[in-house]
Amino acid sequence: MSAPNILIVDDEKNIRRSVQMICTGEGFGAMTAENADAALAALKSNQIDLVILDIMMPGMDGLTLLKK
Repeated sequence: MSAPNILIVDDEKNIRRSVQMICTGEGFGAMTAENADAALAALKSNQIDLVILDIMMPGMDGLTLLKK
């Protein structure tokens, strides 16, 4: 069985990178997306088990993305 895949969605590059490093260090697969559009594309083309989602982002905010 493969490790669960996590998608980290945040508009701040350093936060995405830090959370990704923590997740991969714990043995999880981790992808990042810088905005809601990139997150939706990642969700369509990858098996994602968990999303860590920033609420306040430019454009589509995290709560709207969560509803989609």
